[in-house]
Amino acid sequence: ALASKRGDMDGPVFQMVVVCGNNKAAQMSLSPPETKWGSDIAVNVQGFVNNMDEYMRASDILVTKAGPGTIAEASICGLPCILSSFLPGQEEGNVPYVEENGFGCYRGSVEGIAETVESWLGSAKDIDGSVLEQMRDCALRAARPDATLDIARDLADMVYKRREELKKL
Repeated sequence: ALASKRGDMDGPVFQMVVVCGNNKAAQMSLSPPETKWGSDIAVNVQGFVNNMDEYMRASDILVTKAGPGTIAEASICGLPCILSSFLPGQEEGNVPYVEENGFGCYRGSVEGIAETVESWLGSAKDIDGSVLEQMRDCALRAARPDATLDIARDLADMVYKRREELKKL
């Protein structure tokens, strides 16, 4: 639908990067000619990459499983997320975190993901900006870029206090 709205453009209308990590089978099956993506989308299928942060900063939307590290990095980048799956127990709580903080949603089907991407990319601007702009702002508000340093400081403080307590004994 979006491609037809922008049909006056020559060549691909959208770009999608698929990062498969070390999953060679996924990389092979998603790469042309195994998968035909259509003429309105340029697809770049990658294996493991060392510059995921650069891909995230260049993206409008991230589709990912609900891994905590990926969600944390996405929020720091101001990147709206569509969560496609989660590990029960271990990642399950990340879904409401993303949804309640307003920078993403859970869609467990390919159709649901496609509909959500189309909706977000096609959203009109209102007084508060487009859906994606609002979600970017929410992601940045949820971000905790200094979390690692804060944890290290807290641990160092705990060790120092414990050391001082032991000196008094």
